[in-house]
Amino acid sequence: MEFFTPGFWDSLTGYGYVGVFAASFLGSLIPFVSGPYIPPIIVAIIAGRLDPMPTALASALGAAVAKFILFYFFKGGRTFISAETRRRMEPLEKLVARHGWLAVVGAAATPLPDDVVFVLLAVSNYSSKLFLPTVFAGKLLITTAVSYVALYWGNLACYIVECVVGEVNITHTLLIAGATAAAAMAAVYLLTRLDWAKIFTRLGLRTESA
Repeated sequence: MEFFTPGFWDSLTGYGYVGVFAASFLGSLIPFVSGPYIPPIIVAIIAGRLDPMPTALASALGAAVAKFILFYFFKGGRTFISAETRRRMEPLEKLVARHGWLAVVGAAATPLPDDVVFVLLAVSNYSSKLFLPTVFAGKLLITTAVSYVALYWGNLACYIVECVVGEVNITHTLLIAGATAAAAMAAVYLLTRLDWAKIFTRLGLRTESA
């Protein structure tokens, strides 16, 4: 179970920016887990003496590529959606096509499990071509913030790694991931059962231009 220990992720940072990319990529491939790329950034800057901006870029790129792979997998679930359900979701899909990027950037820029948002966007047929650059932009926001916190507020960054992340074990991780995945699946079920044309009409939204 070494793969799930903080020490495994931190050890990757010994390989420089490539290690930061690898830690971020591998950690972000685990769905419904919160911010696995954050501790390696802190370790890389404080212990590895790496520069903050390249570290942020490497971490954001690794996370973005991993999330794109997961998004592509999530989007494959649309093959199980019936024609009638797709008809009901058309107004929502139009809205997501225009404004979904806000949800991608917003979710990616937080340390919370962003896959909950991404799976909903995937089911709502958000563009795969737009997903990668927008998720990268969101990840770059948070990785840059973490990098400069590690650089200028090292004590706070060390506290996050030692006292917050250090208290999380595999059991906690799996429980949180399982609960988050269950919530996401419940949200997907609700998303596919609602009549979005009626909802938008009640809200006074023009579904044909959404």
